[in-house]
Amino acid sequence: MREERIRRGGARLRLRLRLDEVTWRRVAQIAGGALGVAALVFVLGQLLKGGPAGGPEGPAGLPEAEQAAWSARLEPALRTAATGSGLREEWIVPVPADAPEGDSLLTVIEFRVPGDVRLEVLNLALSRAVREQGGEVTRGIERSDTRVELEVAWRSRPTHRLILQRYSRYRRVTGRVAVIIDDWGRADESLLWAFADLPAPWTASVIPGQPRTAENVQGLTARRIPLMIHLPMQPENGEAWDLGTDAVYVDTPAERMTELLTEALRQIPGAHGLNNHMGSQATADSGTMRTFMRELQEHDLFFLDSVTTAASTAAEQADRAGVRWARRDLFIDPEDDPAVIRTQLGLALQRAAERGSVILIGHPRPLTLEALQRWIPQVRDRGLEFVTVDRLLQGGRER
Repeated sequence: MREERIRRGGARLRLRLRLDEVTWRRVAQIAGGALGVAALVFVLGQLLKGGPAGGPEGPAGLPEAEQAAWSARLEPALRTAATGSGLREEWIVPVPADAPEGDSLLTVIEFRVPGDVRLEVLNLALSRAVREQGGEVTRGIERSDTRVELEVAWRSRPTHRLILQRYSRYRRVTGRVAVIIDDWGRADESLLWAFADLPAPWTASVIPGQPRTAENVQGLTARRIPLMIHLPMQPENGEAWDLGTDAVYVDTPAERMTELLTEALRQIPGAHGLNNHMGSQATADSGTMRTFMRELQEHDLFFLDSVTTAASTAAEQADRAGVRWARRDLFIDPEDDPAVIRTQLGLALQRAAERGSVILIGHPRPLTLEALQRWIPQVRDRGLEFVTVDRLLQGGRER
């Protein structure tokens, strides 16, 4: 018995051929001469390609669609397990196949482990995430006191190699901060570029139908700032505000809500979520929120409650509709005053330390920008990490 490992098209198969004393020439004779050899080569070729019925295979020898689905489940779960163990997002690094530690057959991911997190802790967290997704860790190798490698398999086929490498100068994350800047659609270009240069990730929420909506969306997209829809909703004192027809009111029918969302997504392509602009009366009305959350679910959008009223029913109705959601914790600039902004940002640091995360909403104003420019380095010095708001949605966020 001789086992040959054959690689073709990035796929790995084990093909066992019993040769014993039979030579390839004899095989050709048995198969019927040259035509038999051609037939044999064809059959072997079909096996190597996965066969007509099996479809194309991925690098691990699984059907491509199955392998893609497995990776789509596993890799976010690994990321969640790692960040939950104190790693920053940027410490989870995919290794290219052509890198020295890369592999053309396996997906290789390096996890840069801070010096104050034990490798065993992360090992257990990642292994648990693999099992919960239906896979298995088939091998663990301790290369040194500072490096562990795990091989992950799906349906007994190795698909991933995880490198746990200690970086002694790193320190674990003690909390996370998400910043949303509302009211884009009215800001001038110079202010947009200044916010885009902030040295931390943040999310922009854009009001549809404003004079500079298209211009602001174009600029934010060019700088790869994540986008949300900032949709006007009926406030308690509705007579004091003229929101026009492009807003959600307590008597807005589902069909009109669909039209509003469709138009908002046309104007703000790539938006993954939505928060309310004003809306204290609309969010307090359970019927309105019930209908609205069904529409959000149809459009696969998450909801961030701006919490313009303590009576908001948005979270309850989002849960019932299966919509991912989160709540604003603090406004950065409830008043356009430096002292007020400093106080709010101080409270944000305290909240993040106590609860592990904080969600802030601010506005595109010069004083807010200046305060954030000074504040961001202080946040990082405290061991906190800036993340986009979707990282802190209900279901992945401990509140």
